[in-house]
This record gives sequence, C-alpha cells and structure tokens, in this order.
Amino acid sequence: MDERIGPKFLNAGLGFGGSCFPKDTQALKMLAGNIGYHFQLLSSVIEVNELQKRRVTSKLFKHLGSLEGKRVALLGLAFKPDTDDMREASSLVLAARLEGEGAEVTAFDPVAAARAEELLPGVQMRTSAMEALDDADAAVLVTEWPEFAELDWGEAARRMKTPLMVDGRNFLDAEALVAAGFAYEGIGRPPRSANSG
Repeated sequence: MDERIGPKFLNAGLGFGGSCFPKDTQALKMLAGNIGYHFQLLSSVIEVNELQKRRVTSKLFKHLGSLEGKRVALLGLAFKPDTDDMREASSLVLAARLEGEGAEVTAFDPVAAARAEELLPGVQMRTSAMEALDDADAAVLVTEWPEFAELDWGEAARRMKTPLMVDGRNFLDAEALVAAGFAYEGIGRPPRSANSG
C-alpha cells in the first residue's frame, strides 16, 4: 500500500540514473567492502544497470547490423521526465556507445537539451521529436516524456528511413507503433512488427 515500495517502481528499463541512486549504491557497496563483506546482490544490481544500456545497442545490431553510418534518434535525454537533470543519465552512456559504433546520433529532449548539449558535443540536438526522427534508421526512447506517447507515429514512420523503435522504458503503445509500420522492441518483452502480429 505504501507508494514508495509499490509495483510502480518495478518497471524494466535501460537502467537507473540521477544524482542519488547510482552514488548511493556505489557508496553502500564500498561501505560493505570496508567491513569485509562482499555485497554480491548490490554488485549484481550495479552490473545489471550497466548491462541494460548494452542490451539496447544489441537490439539495434539485431535489426540494422553494423551501426556505422546509421542515424539513431534518441527521444529524451534527462535521467527521468520533468527534470533537466543529466547526472548519470542513461543517454550519456548510450550516446557514447552509439557514436563509438560509428552511428550518427540525433536527439530531442523538451527540457534537458541545453544541459545535454554541453555533455554530448557529438550529438545533433533537434528542436522537436519529429525533427530528431527525420531520416533515422532507428529510434530509442530514453526518457518517458508524456508528449512522446502522443506523437503521430504514422507520420514518424514516414519520416524515418527505417521505422524501428527500441522503447527503453516500455512506455509507448506497442500495438499503435506496429499498426503505424514500426518494428518495436521493448525491454524484457518479445519484439513486435507487422509480420509478427
């Protein structure tokens, strides 16, 4: 019944970020180590959090093969909606990984773009989600901003080279995206496309 420990926090995603949780988990692990305790569960939490970002790129490889010369649009950059906070944001690791694979990265965040631009100099910031999706080979939903759920996905599919969505927050309506022509990949869910039903 307590909202702080209810099921709303048990959502799969591409990892946690922000100023508190990553720092606190590392500090707790170090404190345990200082008294000689190997906190295996907490070590695994930290490891899985980092692996989630790699899983997103694996989903892109599965559909696109090499990312060299491919354009990937990131929708949302802040570590959570309703903030411009970029501390430990998943987008930082994800953008660097995509660029390291030779991808061209475009992005849109309705609030955090100015802060993100300082931290992500190689990412091309756009003024709208649709502009970020123009000619993209794939899109990754990083931050679950409410406005992304309201996008005209049919129009988005027409503007993209390849209508592929990796929903890093399981936030979007998979059926609506598939109906609009997208191949859809969530986190911990089977892939969906018009061919898969």
